[in-house]
Amino acid sequence: MAGKLSKWTLFLANTLIPVAVLLFCSGYFPYKPILPGAARQPEFEKAPAVFDKAILMVVDALRSLIRNGAAIPFTAHASSPTVTMPRVKAITTGSVPSFSDVVLNIAESESMSTLVHQDTIITQLKSGLSGKLLMYGDDTWLNLFPGTFDRYDGTSSFFVSDFTEVDNNVTRHISPELARDDWSVMVLHYLGLDHIGHKAGPKSSHMIPKQKEMDGIVEEIYNAMLSETHLESTLLILCGDHGMNEAGNHGGSSAGETSPALAFISPKLKIHSENSQLATLDSPMETEDEFQYYRTVEQSDITPTLAGLLGVPIPLNNLGVFIPEFLGLWEKESDRMSIILENVAQTLNVVKMAFPRFLSDPERSIARCNQDIDSTFDKLECDWLAASLSITNGLDNEASHAAFQKAQYRFLHEAQSVMSGAASSYKLSMLYSGSFIAALACIMSAIVAYRTLPRSQTSVSSTLFLLTTATLHGAMMFASSFVEEEQQFWYWIATSWVVYIHLRSARGCKVSAMSLKRTIYTIFFATIGRIVRRWNQTGQKFAGEPDIVHFLASSQPRLLWVFILLTYMANCRGLIRSTPFGNKLSLSNALWTVLSVVVSTAALVFKLSFTAADAPEILDPFMLKATEPEFRTTLVIQARLAFLGIAMIVAIFVFFNVKSRGSHDVRRKCLLHEALTLFLITQSRATNIPLFLLFRAQAWILELVDMNSIETTINLTLMQHVAFFAFGGSNALSSVDLSTAYNGISDYNVLVVGLLTFISNWAGPIWWIRDDESNGSAIIQHLVGSAIRNGGLHHAQNSFVRVDGIFSEVLV
Repeated sequence: MAGKLSKWTLFLANTLIPVAVLLFCSGYFPYKPILPGAARQPEFEKAPAVFDKAILMVVDALRSLIRNGAAIPFTAHASSPTVTMPRVKAITTGSVPSFSDVVLNIAESESMSTLVHQDTIITQLKSGLSGKLLMYGDDTWLNLFPGTFDRYDGTSSFFVSDFTEVDNNVTRHISPELARDDWSVMVLHYLGLDHIGHKAGPKSSHMIPKQKEMDGIVEEIYNAMLSETHLESTLLILCGDHGMNEAGNHGGSSAGETSPALAFISPKLKIHSENSQLATLDSPMETEDEFQYYRTVEQSDITPTLAGLLGVPIPLNNLGVFIPEFLGLWEKESDRMSIILENVAQTLNVVKMAFPRFLSDPERSIARCNQDIDSTFDKLECDWLAASLSITNGLDNEASHAAFQKAQYRFLHEAQSVMSGAASSYKLSMLYSGSFIAALACIMSAIVAYRTLPRSQTSVSSTLFLLTTATLHGAMMFASSFVEEEQQFWYWIATSWVVYIHLRSARGCKVSAMSLKRTIYTIFFATIGRIVRRWNQTGQKFAGEPDIVHFLASSQPRLLWVFILLTYMANCRGLIRSTPFGNKLSLSNALWTVLSVVVSTAALVFKLSFTAADAPEILDPFMLKATEPEFRTTLVIQARLAFLGIAMIVAIFVFFNVKSRGSHDVRRKCLLHEALTLFLITQSRATNIPLFLLFRAQAWILELVDMNSIETTINLTLMQHVAFFAFGGSNALSSVDLSTAYNGISDYNVLVVGLLTFISNWAGPIWWIRDDESNGSAIIQHLVGSAIRNGGLHHAQNSFVRVDGIFSEVLV
């Protein structure tokens, strides 16, 4: 009865964990209130439009591509999350997107991600200009603005295997559209650069040709502006929605990810640039580590700037600031004032909506402005009062105009800073409920663990180690720097664990050949752990620093492939030794050996071909020659053949498992583990494949260690986390690797791609979960023995597996 109660308690605890996470997330992701409706023309006289057409050319993951003299360049700051949908929202609304948009960015759902009910620059251009709106490229725009564009051709942004066709589908529309005169706005969103980054990183051999291709397209558009009469008053805005880090990914807040290029290009700007301080700008600039090549503006500043230059109202919820470098395009001072005042009036409405008590007591606010100000809210009020005073003081000379502009921009920038950093509408009740339910699940699992697990001194010590680890890890989450560098915690804890296990095993033992052997194994395990730790540099501080992967890929690619080949050979050997046909020499075993070799070879050939297309720089000429297109089929077919072979092995496992009616056979469990290992290898980057060989060596050493169920749980948890970070993972969204998310598929499918993405990014932890369950000789046999000694084989086995799952979830 007690055993049944424990099972149901653990089942309930496991059920409560996802409920707690969902409740917490629903309260954590803030809902930002928005002003309904659409902006109208201001009551005062509006400045005339400078341009009548606009071409918005978005180059996904662009960092810096400024090569044209008739351009005003900037470095645009793209706030996190640096993924496409939130950044497109920032560009078109002028507001600050939330992290919930990251999920919508992946879902590609029209109903979930639409901006049809919000005021945007696209909406204003649609209603304010006479021509048609066109869109070619990333279909995110079509999801955000359904029914808005008159002519369009969308492409999926998530099929990252495509570098060429995805951009050709955009470029083929440019020449015909430039010859037409029936449009006012054309959006071009190129994805190839971003796809190359995801697949092979910013230093890929594909990157320079793709950048030159983008330069050629800009040149074609600019030449059309010079030659076509109907394009002479056209503005080209060249920008990146986000950048990329040194691994080619994005989503985080590193300098490379948050510093895309921004350039306003038009023949009209040449005269303006020559008559201003912009004439002194150099192009191209020297390489700069932080990518701050030109003056930094917020990406949201594009919205009011574009609205002013094209003569349409600024969207209601905009937080952007009109870029002052363009004020010189208007000759009249009154027009410049009109541009600034419209921006100020619109921003003031947003501030009053977010802070209803803003300027509720003007006299008290004025009194506070004469004192030292600590609150950002009070400073914002004082900046607004100063901006108002600059208007009432009169604008009768150049000095007063300069003071007016300075005061207005001080208020605009302060409002932008305050509103961008404001955390609005957190549902505290949901946060508290989620935390309470999570704590309840932990308590329930702890009670069951206390009743079930043995009471030996070793178990008590191990439990204290586990609780200390969980407590320290939880405390770390209150500091952002610890979150960014979490891998250091797990590396340190794992090292401490190795020392603890060695000291515990050596306690009370005399010096002997066995103790010396144990010490050698411990040193060997720690050495492998050190290699694993240095395989990939991750986190924020050390990302991009020298590591083993970069050394092997750049200096010793042949040695890298020797390690990769050894990994495949070890896996093939494991498949052969896990034959379900017994140990006797037979035709069945011979065929099994052939099948194992053929499937392993197919997987290796696919990985070679994939690397030749993805990162040819890590292959020597002989390997490249062997993978030339005339000698191989397509990558999709090769991947499917490898997956088919793995599926055959799994099918054989299932057949024998059903035939034996589910009896626990260690050999068959090892067979399933080896098949899974081959699949995980296929879903990993080539540079990370040798890690599986190192993990195999560590697992072999652990089989020789006598551990109780608590220690096995701790070991599993630690090795999962170490493996995740060793593969280059981190808590930054930018560490998500999409390079192998399309193995074996020819088009985008959110479920399949999502599953493959999960497997490729958590290959290390998945391997250790299966290894712990399948390595069974020593560990499982010990658990069975412990269960028998503690009274009840069936109950103890199930308790271990479920408690293990609970602790893993809690520590994550």
